[in-house]
Amino acid sequence: MLDRLLLKYLTKKGKIAYFVGLIVLFLLTGYYILGIAGYSFDSGRDVFFYSILVVNIVWAAICYIIWRKKETEEED
Repeated sequence: MLDRLLLKYLTKKGKIAYFVGLIVLFLLTGYYILGIAGYSFDSGRDVFFYSILVVNIVWAAICYIIWRKKETEEED
């Protein structure tokens, strides 16, 4: 749902950066939680879910700030 809302406002480069960044950040988050922090699939399920949610929202905000479409018409 966040993706549909966000993709209307991003440029083509922003859309590519959003999805590539999400994949990379999800992999890094999973590696950190399961590998470095030492959680297992059972004990780290909630931590992983909430961290993925936070990573998605933060990365969407960063992409929106950097790659949003410029408005061509000013509203009165």
